[in-house]
Amino acid sequence: MRRALIIGLDGATFDLIKPWAASGQLPTFARLLREGSHGPLRTVQPPLTAPAWSTMVTGMNPGKHGLVDFWARDLPGYHFRLLNASSRAGPCLWDVVGQAGGRVIVCNVPMTYPPTPVNGVLVSGMDTPGMDAPYTYPAELKHELNKVVGRYVIVPDDWLYSRRRQYDRARAELLHGMQVHFAAGMHLLQRYPWDLAMLVLTATDGAAHFFWKFMDPQHPLYDARQAALYGDTILRVYQSADAKLAALLESLPADTVLFVVSDHGNGRTSERVIYLNAWLEQQGLLHYRQGSALERGRRAVSQGTLGLLRSVRRLMRSWIPYELQLQIEALFPGGGKRIESGLQSAQIDWSRTKAFSEEVRGSVWINLQGRDAQGIVAPGAEYEGLRDQIIAAAADLRDPRTGEALIERAYRREELYHGPHANLEPDVVLEARDTVQIFRKRESLRATTPVHVLSRAEMSRADTSGHHLMNGVLMMYGPGVEAGREIAGAQMQDVAPTVLYAMGLPVPSHMDGQVLRAAFAPSHLVQHPVQTGAEHAQGASDRDEAGSAYSEDEARLVEDRLRGLGYL
Repeated sequence: MRRALIIGLDGATFDLIKPWAASGQLPTFARLLREGSHGPLRTVQPPLTAPAWSTMVTGMNPGKHGLVDFWARDLPGYHFRLLNASSRAGPCLWDVVGQAGGRVIVCNVPMTYPPTPVNGVLVSGMDTPGMDAPYTYPAELKHELNKVVGRYVIVPDDWLYSRRRQYDRARAELLHGMQVHFAAGMHLLQRYPWDLAMLVLTATDGAAHFFWKFMDPQHPLYDARQAALYGDTILRVYQSADAKLAALLESLPADTVLFVVSDHGNGRTSERVIYLNAWLEQQGLLHYRQGSALERGRRAVSQGTLGLLRSVRRLMRSWIPYELQLQIEALFPGGGKRIESGLQSAQIDWSRTKAFSEEVRGSVWINLQGRDAQGIVAPGAEYEGLRDQIIAAAADLRDPRTGEALIERAYRREELYHGPHANLEPDVVLEARDTVQIFRKRESLRATTPVHVLSRAEMSRADTSGHHLMNGVLMMYGPGVEAGREIAGAQMQDVAPTVLYAMGLPVPSHMDGQVLRAAFAPSHLVQHPVQTGAEHAQGASDRDEAGSAYSEDEARLVEDRLRGLGYL
């Protein structure tokens, strides 16, 4: 068994790495590009953190592993519930290696909370609710890490300070988080035996989310004065990663194949937005309650409550200490976000609604009989005809200024996902041409055009200015890897089987991905047998169909963090 080390750089993109490497600002990345193989790594659709990392480490599409996002439809109802590793079906890469007798180190990989037993050590990632949670395996490792790094960091508070517009503190949080995660990973690599190790550094994604507008002159919110203060933040974060990769290469055992990967790319947010429920309403497929004067009055009250909730939240974000915010939100059963979601769904007339969206993911759900609580669309011909209608109509979603089509492609669910949990995915998925952020939830149910160009003031209310793109990065370096080779067509599910191949291990038959043989020198190409038999490796998580492993308070904390990071 040969060694493999995976370094995850959340949200890293060649759009930044290659120019900076060519100009000498990222010398270690330049070395990896020159001496190893590399290529764009197409992520899952939509390009979201939770399903992307889960697909990477399982080699399976989201329809198999079930982690379709940080949350999923709570069928048959119209609300959503949080997910974490307890909802994952099937083994991860480290389970497969551990079952083969290999020792593993897993550190800060998203969607690994609660930690499960492995043949080695594991530190869970950003779905961990807080420092008081049991986020390591074995449990005593938590105290060891705190002694080594001072105080471990689950997720840097860059999101918290960014939404308060305290960008100096947000930048400091990003750089500190990068240092803590790397120090923890290096300690584990030096302290414990390993055949497979994986460490994810998340600051590259946070920097893109919150600092893109300061770097990019083409961003609608670009300001030269602020650019002078914060425009080098993303570069500084990448340079920190570059320096850490250099230190890692110096200490890497000679028999190790290094993988540097990201779960998606990043780019500027768009001023063009699509309100999918407004569009579905325009198409005659979604209806809101009208009815009597009393019902209209109730709707007005609900809208006023929604506005009040948002105003209170904005005020809390700006002036109230975060710990006190959580205490205030705890007074509301179910949390403020879930109250808001319930108020919006309560306004939909399900008896007349054929299709609806949660609006921020490019997803369209059919209100299907037998699946949805108040479904009215019959399975079979009516269902398929309605999907055809939606897909055809999506081509007419265009920029009102230029006439440019906003949708790259519309997919039926089965074109993207297959497996026992594909029912958690929407019936139609729309892929935007520029960024996932183009889909946005309306702040009001009042009449709104489906496609809207945001003003600068409207854009400035958002906390984030950079969002996910489809192409992440893949770089491979080490024994058997071709130097200077560009890899074409790599997809997220290909990483796990390629890692197993590099280690000399067979690829399990349940994995959807393919070995990226083009990255290996001819002398290294061998035929490894495909493993057959059981779909699940020992030690893998069994899916928790009942819900997540979060308490109510933990769920509230995780939801607020995900909102701050731009995922809700």
